[in-house]
Amino acid sequence: MLARAILRCIGLVNLVVFGVFTLLTFLVAMPLQALASPWDPDRRVSARAASAVWGVGMFRAQPFWRLTITGAETMGPGPWIVIANHQSMLDIPLLLQLPVPVRVVARPGVFRMPVFGQMARFGKHVRLDADNVEEGLAQCRHLLTQGISIVLFPEGQRGDGTVLGSFHRGAFELALRTGAPLLPVAISGTALALPKGSAWARVPIARFHLQILPPLPLDGRSRRRLAADAHTILATALAGPRPWSLTHAVAERYRPAGRFRMGFAAGKVRFDPIFWHLWERLPRTGRLLDVGAGEGLLGIFLREAGSQLVVRGVDIDEARIAAAKVAAGSDPALTFEVLDGEDAPFSQADVVTCIDVLHYLTPDRQDRLLARLCAAVAPGGTLYVRDPEVGQGLASWWTATSERIFVALGRHRGGGVHVRGGAVLAEVVGRHLSDVRLVRAGTGPFANVLLEARRPVAEVAHAAVLADGAPANG
Repeated sequence: MLARAILRCIGLVNLVVFGVFTLLTFLVAMPLQALASPWDPDRRVSARAASAVWGVGMFRAQPFWRLTITGAETMGPGPWIVIANHQSMLDIPLLLQLPVPVRVVARPGVFRMPVFGQMARFGKHVRLDADNVEEGLAQCRHLLTQGISIVLFPEGQRGDGTVLGSFHRGAFELALRTGAPLLPVAISGTALALPKGSAWARVPIARFHLQILPPLPLDGRSRRRLAADAHTILATALAGPRPWSLTHAVAERYRPAGRFRMGFAAGKVRFDPIFWHLWERLPRTGRLLDVGAGEGLLGIFLREAGSQLVVRGVDIDEARIAAAKVAAGSDPALTFEVLDGEDAPFSQADVVTCIDVLHYLTPDRQDRLLARLCAAVAPGGTLYVRDPEVGQGLASWWTATSERIFVALGRHRGGGVHVRGGAVLAEVVGRHLSDVRLVRAGTGPFANVLLEARRPVAEVAHAAVLADGAPANG
C-alpha cells in the first residue's frame, strides 16, 4: 500500500509539472510568435520557444525524471526525416530537444484534442489525413525545403514500450519522394513515466534515453527495404544497453583501483559522447587496438555494453595502465600494456583507435604516429582518431586551453599542446587510407572532431607495422 501511495504521489507531481510547463509554453510561444509573424511564416520562433520550455525546461524541472541524449554531437543540420518509436505522449516534447528545428506528423485525432490540438495547430505541425495524404506530403516537402526536419512515428500509434510494432509506409514514401535522409531515433523509458491510457508513473524515478542513431541512406533501396532496415536498426538499439546502467557497471569495474579512478570512470562515461559514438559504429567482433588507452575505459565500456571485440590497449603511463589492468581483471578479451605507440610494433587489427592523444605531440611526430596507426588497420578495417578541432570559436579556445592546464598540472604527459584540426589530420590520413571523413565529437563547451578512415578489403596488408612507421600501402 505504501509503495502504491508513493507511486501515486510521484505521478501527481509529474502531472502538475507537465501541466504547468504546457501552459507556460503557450504563454511564452504565442506572444513571441505574434511579434515575429511578419517575417516568420514557418513559425520558427514559436518552435524554438516550445523546444526550450516544453522540451528542455520541462524535463529538467521534473524531480523524478533523468534524461540522457546520445548521438547529438554527430548529427548534422539536416533537414532529416526523423523516424522514432512511439510509446508515450512524452515522446513529442522529448523529440523537441533534437538540435534541429522539427515538426511532427500526427493523425487528425491529435489536432482535435484539447490543448494539445491547439498546440499542434499553432506550431504548424503536419496533419496527415488518410483521405488527403497528398496535402500532408506537400506540407512535409515544403518544410524540408525550408530546412525544417520532419518527425514521424512509423508504428502509427503508441505501443507499450516492450515491443516495436510494424512500420507503415508513410515515412519511407516521403523519403523516396523528397530524397531527404532518414534519421532513426530510439526512445526508451517514456512508457514507464507516462504510459498509454494512464496518468500514473510505473516507476519511482523514470530514466529516459534519446538515442540518435547514424543516418539511414536511401542508396536506391525500395520502400519495403527501407522500412525493414529501419525497423531492424531501431529494434537493435532498443534491445541494447542503457547509459545509466553502463555508467554504473563501468565505474564498478574500477572500484578496486580506488575512489578517484572509480569517480573518473563514471564521470567520463557519463559526459563524454565518444563511448556511445564508437559503440554504435564499431563491429561487435574482431580485434581492436587502442593506442593511448589510458585507464582502458574504451575497452571496459565496450565489454560492459556487450561487445565481443578482443581489445589490446597500450599507453606510456604506467599508473593508468595499472588501473586498466585492475578493471580488466581476468577477462581474456582485455589486454593492457605499457608501450610507446610511437615505436612499439603492432599487429594489425580490425579497428584502431587513438582518442585524445595526437595534440600532445609535435606536428612531425603526429604525422609519424598517424602513419603507424594507418598501417595497423587490417584490410577492411577502420581507423578512428579524435582530437580537438580548430575554427570553432570559444569552444576551440577552451578545449585547447583546458588541455594545456592538464599538461601543466601533470595530468597528461607532453611537451605542449599542438592542435592542427580535423582537416589537416584528414589530409595526412588520406595518404594511407581511403574513405576519410570527419564528424563532430564534442559536447558542451568542448570542440572535438572524430576522424574515420577505412582500408579497402582487397588491399594487401603487411603482417605487422614497422618500427619506422612505414605505411602498409607504401
